[in-house]
Amino acid sequence: MFARVVQITAKSGKGPDLSQHARDRTINVLKQQAGFIDMVVLKSDSDPNQFVGISLWKSKEEAEKFLASQQWQQLLQEFRPLVQGDPIIRTFNVDASTMHNVGS
Repeated sequence: MFARVVQITAKSGKGPDLSQHARDRTINVLKQQAGFIDMVVLKSDSDPNQFVGISLWKSKEEAEKFLASQQWQQLLQEFRPLVQGDPIIRTFNVDASTMHNVGS
């Protein structure tokens, strides 16, 4: 299993809009992608403009295919008015998960 971690800073006051977009649009797009397993969106408890999204994929190749896709580019364009700068994207191999029975 493979994970992509995306860190985003919303523009001042745009945190609720970004959160809504993640729930209404991003998760729906991801659900349609080959190899997509799950998505977790985290909002900082101390800064309402800080978000982290963790998407889980069956393989690195499937995650990278989405990152190179037109759907990802479209989502980025939709986010632009809501965010400061570019998202920070990191990738990981999932070493353990109780939810998905990995490494247990």
